[in-house]
Amino acid sequence: MKQIVISAQGLCKAYKKNNAGTGTLVKDFQRWQTRIRGKEDPCSCVDRPYIDHELVWPLKNLNFEIAEGDRVAVTGKNGAGKSTLLKILGRITAPTSGKITGKGRIASLLEVGTGFHPELSGRENIFLNGAILGMRKAEIKRKFDEIIHFANVEQYLESPVKRYSSGMYVRLAFAVAAHLDSEILLVDEILAVGDTDFQHKCLEKMRIISYEQGRTILFVSHNIKATQLLCNREIRLDSPSH
Repeated sequence: MKQIVISAQGLCKAYKKNNAGTGTLVKDFQRWQTRIRGKEDPCSCVDRPYIDHELVWPLKNLNFEIAEGDRVAVTGKNGAGKSTLLKILGRITAPTSGKITGKGRIASLLEVGTGFHPELSGRENIFLNGAILGMRKAEIKRKFDEIIHFANVEQYLESPVKRYSSGMYVRLAFAVAAHLDSEILLVDEILAVGDTDFQHKCLEKMRIISYEQGRTILFVSHNIKATQLLCNREIRLDSPSH
């Protein structure tokens, strides 16, 4: 019997109405920087009582279990809470209530512009991401050549990633997330930026690491064909309550 690696019980996430986040992790982070200077966080989990009509619930009473090696499509209409769920799993935001547990290291590929430091080179960001995942330098070095070959960014490796095109950024970000040793991979619509050939390459890589390495994948995409090819399970989220 496969081991359960992710479990959610009564998972809820609420935001104050009209302050439910900017829609992107980068802008959310910029708002967080403003808050730490002493201003209130409009996007934080609710930490004091509000009456229900003042709240937006991207997630409400969500329960599920995911086993090791599952390839899970997270589906639902826009605003149903798909990205919010992955942010909670990736420890980018906290749930309002309920419990979620995960076993193993998590690699997140949630949005172009996050996870890398724009002033650092591609080479430096590979090592930075590996360190964030808790990997030793020797481990990262063993995977280094595979990463840059997969991403096909060899000639730009010493350039700051702020100079990369969105396609180059995605190629390198996916290569790092897929090749470094994490047990759980979170992918949120990121492959829509790459060209068709690279999308197929990424889907095949995710299939291989799941089958051969037993890694668990949560995949958000509006590409039905891609989810059918990759995933063996689905978590469908209903529209949020307001």
